[in-house]
Amino acid sequence: MAAIAYTSLIATKIMVPPARPQLVARQRLFEMMEDAASHPLTLISAAAGFGKTTLITTWLSETGRLSRAAWFSVDQDDSDPVQFAYYLTAALQTVEPRVGRAPISLLGSPRMPVLKDLMSLLFNEVAAARDTVVLVLDDYHNVSGSDIDAALAFLIDRMPENLRVIVSTREQLKIPLARWRSLQRVVEMESDDLRFSYDEAVLFFRQTMGLSIDPRSARALEERTEGWIAGLQMAALSLRHRGADQALQDAAKEATSFSGRHRYLVEYLAAEVLRRQSDDTRAFLHRTAFLDRLCASLCDAVAERVDSSRMLSYLDQANMFLIRLDENQEWYRYHQLFADYLRSLVPASEQTGLHLRASAWYDAQGFGADAIKHALAASDTDAAVRLIRSYVEKSLSRGDMPMLLSWLGALPESTLRLHSDLAGYKSWLLYLRGQSALGQTYSALANALEKSDAPPAHQGVLFAFRAYLALNWSDPKEAIAPARQALSLLGEGTSFFRPYALCLLGQAQGLSNDRQAATETLREAVRRAQQLGNRMMVLDALGHLAWVLKEQGQLREAILLCSEAADQYVDDAHNPLPIVGLVYVPLGILHYDVDDLESARRFLTIGIDLCEQLGMVYFRLLGKCALAKLQQTVGEDEQAWTTLAAAREASERPESPRRQRMVAAATAEFQLQAGNVEAAARTLEEMRKLAGPASEQEILLQARLLLAEHSPSAAWKLLASLEESARQQKSDGSLIAIQILQALCKRTLGQRAGALQCLEGAISLAASGGYRRVFLDEGANLAVMLEQARHVAPAFVSSLLAPSSPERELQPAGALLEPLSKIELQILRLLDRGLTNQELATNLAMTVGTTKWRMNQIFGKLQVRNRIEALARARQLKLL
Repeated sequence: MAAIAYTSLIATKIMVPPARPQLVARQRLFEMMEDAASHPLTLISAAAGFGKTTLITTWLSETGRLSRAAWFSVDQDDSDPVQFAYYLTAALQTVEPRVGRAPISLLGSPRMPVLKDLMSLLFNEVAAARDTVVLVLDDYHNVSGSDIDAALAFLIDRMPENLRVIVSTREQLKIPLARWRSLQRVVEMESDDLRFSYDEAVLFFRQTMGLSIDPRSARALEERTEGWIAGLQMAALSLRHRGADQALQDAAKEATSFSGRHRYLVEYLAAEVLRRQSDDTRAFLHRTAFLDRLCASLCDAVAERVDSSRMLSYLDQANMFLIRLDENQEWYRYHQLFADYLRSLVPASEQTGLHLRASAWYDAQGFGADAIKHALAASDTDAAVRLIRSYVEKSLSRGDMPMLLSWLGALPESTLRLHSDLAGYKSWLLYLRGQSALGQTYSALANALEKSDAPPAHQGVLFAFRAYLALNWSDPKEAIAPARQALSLLGEGTSFFRPYALCLLGQAQGLSNDRQAATETLREAVRRAQQLGNRMMVLDALGHLAWVLKEQGQLREAILLCSEAADQYVDDAHNPLPIVGLVYVPLGILHYDVDDLESARRFLTIGIDLCEQLGMVYFRLLGKCALAKLQQTVGEDEQAWTTLAAAREASERPESPRRQRMVAAATAEFQLQAGNVEAAARTLEEMRKLAGPASEQEILLQARLLLAEHSPSAAWKLLASLEESARQQKSDGSLIAIQILQALCKRTLGQRAGALQCLEGAISLAASGGYRRVFLDEGANLAVMLEQARHVAPAFVSSLLAPSSPERELQPAGALLEPLSKIELQILRLLDRGLTNQELATNLAMTVGTTKWRMNQIFGKLQVRNRIEALARARQLKLL
C-alpha cells in the first residue's frame, strides 16, 4: 500500500484479526450490530476480556462486510498524531487504495499539521468511494492525545454518508457523546450487552473449549464471572488440568471472596493456568510477555532460543490467550489481561535485558520507533541516544516531528545537558510548535554545550537551527553567517538539513536586500531538494524564490515556475496536494499583480486552505494578507477586515516578529487606503518596535504616510534611498512601485515634469513584465498622468485607463436616476486631479469620514464601485 513507502508500518495493526473457529454464535449481538450500522458511530465500551474485538471480527465475517472493513488496532505509540495519521491512512488504503495520498504528503512537512485537518482531507477522499467503508478503531483507549480525540469528534460530526466508524474501548471517550445521542448519531454497546448468558456459557464450554460441563457447574461459573468471557476461558483452561468439582469449588470460593472483581479473578485463574504449564513454557511466557506483538524471530531474539515458532503454535492450539493477528499465523499478541499478569511476575532487573534484546531486533529490522521505545523502556540512555541519532534524519524526512519530540522528551534532562545536538533538535521542534519560551531554554543549552570537536554534521544542524531563529526572531542578516556555516559543515551529503539551510540562507539574503544572491541560493535549494526527492523543500524554496523574482521584475518567470510545480504535485483526480499550497499562495499574489483577479482569488483561497491543512503558518498568513487586499480592491471591505483580523490573531501565536511585521504592514496599508492617517501612523510606530530591520514594503508605507501628512520632501528622501538600492540590485519590480510614489511626490511638490518622468520610467519597466495592479491600486491619483505618459507604451497604458472595474466591464451610461449635487460635482473634479481622501477632505474643509460618505453617495448615483469607474462614467455623461 502507498503509505508503507513513507514509514515502516506494522502490517498486522491494519489487518482484520481472523475469526477463531468454533465460536459461539451470538445472534442477539449481531442484530444490535446490524441496527448500529445505520448510524455514523458504533461505540463498544467494556472492560478487558468482554469479547469486543471478537464480536466485531465475527460480525464483519458473518455479514460479508469483511472486504470493505478498514481495521486499525490502536496501541499507546499511536498517541503520536503523525503515527496515528499514518496507520489510519494505511488502514483505509487496504479498502480504497487510492485514498490518502494527500494526507501522506502532508506528513513530509517539517511542521506538524493539525490532525483534524488531515482527517478532513482524508475522509473527503473516502467520500468519493462508491461503496460503504467500515472503519474499525480497536482498543481506542490506548490513545492519550487530546488532538486525536478532537479529530475523532470532528470526523463524527462531518462523516461522509458512505463511511461508518466502529470504536472499541475500555474507557469513556472524551468526545461529545451526549450531543450525538440526542442527534441519534451513535449506538452504544456496553458490558451488560456483551456478557455471556447461561446458554451462551454452556455453548462456549462445549463448542469452543471442548469441555463437557454439567449445568450446575456452568451456572455457577456464569454467575461468578458475571458472564465475563475472559473469566470463563480461564476457568475452562483450569478445568482441563484438574478435577472439575475441585476447580469449580475453588473458583467459586475465590470469586465470592473478591465479589467477582475481574482483576482478582484474573490473578487466581491465570495463576492456576500458568501453574499447569511446563517450566519451559512458563519461561517463554515470562520472557515474551512485555512484547506488544510477537513473531517467531522476535521471540527467538528476546527469549534467546531457536524454537519460538513451535512454542507459538502450541500456545495457539491450546487457547492460551494468544490472539492471531494474521491468516499466516506469523504474528500474534497475548490477551491484554493475561499479558498484564505475566509482566507483573518478571523482575525489573530481568526486564532491562529483555527490552535491550527487543530493541536490537527492531533496529536490525528497520523499525526505528520500536527500537527506541524499548531502549527507553530499558533506561539505557546511551542506546536511546545512539538510536535517536541514527533515525532522526529519516524521521524528519517523513515529517515525524511529534514522535521525535516525544523521544527527546523521554530522555532525562541530564542526558540532554550532555548532548548539544539533541538539545538543539528539541529547541527547534519546540519553536516550530510555537512553544517559544521553552524552545529558547533548550536553544541556550545547545549553545552552551557546543564543543569544537563535535562531528561536523552535528555542528551543521545546530548552525541551521541558529539561522532559523535569527531569520524569524531577529535581524535576517544575522541568519546568513550560521546558514553558511551549516552548509560548510554539512558538505555535499544527503542530509535533510542541506536544502533546508540553503532555503534559510536564500530567505535571509532576500530580506537583507541582496536579491541577486538570494535568487541564486534559492534556485540551488530547489535543485538540491529535487535531487533528494524532498518535495516539501522544493515547494518551500520555490515559494520564496517567486517573491524575489517578482521584486526583480521577473513576474512572468515566477508565475511559470510556480505553475509548473503546482501541476506536478496532484493526486489521481488532478487535485492539488496540500504541499502545493506553498506555491498556490505566491501564484495568487502574482496573478493579482497582473490584474487577473479571478485567478488570484482562486489561488489564494485554495492556497490558504491547503497551507492551513499543512500547518505552514508563514504562507498561510501571507495568503490571508493578500486575500484581504484583493477583497478591499473589489469593494468587499467588511470581508477584508475580517480576513485581516484572522491573520493578525494567527500572527500573535507564533510570536515571530517577521510574521507580525507582515500583518502590521497590511493593516497600515488598509488604514491609509481608508484615509485613517493617524491609525496608520500608530500601526507603523508599533511595527518599528519589533525586532529586525524595516522591509522595503514598510519603507514604502512610511513614504505613503509622509505624503498623507503633507511631507513630500521627507517622503522623497526615503524613496531616493530605496531607488538607489533597487538599481544596485537590478530590482526592476521594486523600482516600478518606487517610481510611482516618486511621481506622486513630485506632483505634490509642484514639479509636474519630474513627476511625469518618474511615471514614464515605471511604465517602461512594467509594460513587458505585466505589472498592472501597482498602477491600478492608485486609482484616480494617476489617471491624468497616465494619459500624458501614454506614448511610452500605448497599448499597456490604454489597458490601464480602460473603463473597467476589477471584476466587471463598465456598462454603457444611461440617464442618471438622481442628479449630482453641486458639492458632488466639485468632488468629482477634485478626484479627476488625482487627490487622495485626505487631500479631498482638506480642500473641502470636511473630515475624512464625511468625504468617504460623500463619495459613496456619488458612486451610488453613478452606479459604479470605485474612483476609476466614477471618473469613466462621469466622462461618458460629459460631467467632466
